[in-house]
Amino acid sequence: MNLKTVIMLGGMVACLGGATAYADYHVSFDFDSSWSGDYAPGWENTSYRHGAPPVGKMMEYEAGGFTGGGMRLIADSTPESWMWWAAVNPSNINYVAMQKQYNPWVSVMYYDQGWATEDSYNPDLHKAGQLFAVPSWVNPYIAPGEDWTDIQFGARMNQAPPADNYYYVAAGENGPGWQDTGVDRTTGWHQLKMQLSSVDGRVHFYIDGTEVGQSYRNDYIDLGDVGLYTMFTDPLSDWTHGKPSTIWDNFEFGSSVPAPAPVLLVMIGVGLVGWIKRRVA
Repeated sequence: MNLKTVIMLGGMVACLGGATAYADYHVSFDFDSSWSGDYAPGWENTSYRHGAPPVGKMMEYEAGGFTGGGMRLIADSTPESWMWWAAVNPSNINYVAMQKQYNPWVSVMYYDQGWATEDSYNPDLHKAGQLFAVPSWVNPYIAPGEDWTDIQFGARMNQAPPADNYYYVAAGENGPGWQDTGVDRTTGWHQLKMQLSSVDGRVHFYIDGTEVGQSYRNDYIDLGDVGLYTMFTDPLSDWTHGKPSTIWDNFEFGSSVPAPAPVLLVMIGVGLVGWIKRRVA
């Protein structure tokens, strides 16, 4: 299957006022089944709040997945020549379940091709992949009342060796900008994961299961929208012998949701039937 939505019930424990059910909210895309069109089932092109977005297309990549099939994210077109990204995201997310108190997380397997170009005629062109999240606005410091909350984590196309490491950035007021994880990029499959902690309110970043940093912000109320980027040297028109792309597999997100049984039933209804559409920055 391409999409698996799982809400796993744990035990029922007695408490004052009734029973409490424990559940895990978990959505996974393994990209093992073929699809037609430009997007895998349950995915869409990521919008851009300041105008028309770049167009990313998801190509089936059967031979090169981490487990089974995989997905290649191609930067197909940009409405403006200065744009350096293309992004896609799952179209159906239970935003209630992705709130901070449930320790929400998102994870993906990324095939790092290193300091590579797909245009052999122009070695100055480079590309890289990033995992992203867009939490809800909490600090409207940008007139007329916007908060820039974008979080990005992964490789960067403009960091040449020997400083070719993995980076993360959590945008916001007085943000420190891109932070170096100190972890060298190496060719092959790597797990990128972020998790919003209910304990400290920060987003924690992991590479292959090891924590490599955390956001300077601790005011998030949810993890919000999540998705994938292909970043590339602009303009896209310079890529004349192959458009930039990145390779992915096993995209997952979820949380742990302890709740009284009646509330849990409502959340299951929201998660599987009444999906809430949300803005994407």
